[in-house]
Amino acid sequence: MFVRLLLWILLGFVVYTGYQAVKRVLNAPKPKPPEKTSRGEEMVKDPQCGTYLPRSDAHSAQINGQTCYFCSEKCRTAYQDRQRS
Repeated sequence: MFVRLLLWILLGFVVYTGYQAVKRVLNAPKPKPPEKTSRGEEMVKDPQCGTYLPRSDAHSAQINGQTCYFCSEKCRTAYQDRQRS
């Protein structure tokens, strides 16, 4: 009888510890993307696909009076088409 009680307590402890570990992983803060490259160049985010890239490598477009930066011509075209509709 006493051994069963100890096994149940041990099982409860293991389940609780596992639950806490999963909770910590799910609530962990997301890492921020780099603001600058290793060379000190500013990083920009593509509004279409969410990719971060150096400003010098980006394709830019004026959309609604703002300069937007894209990782490719394909993303720029898709974003412009989405803004028109």
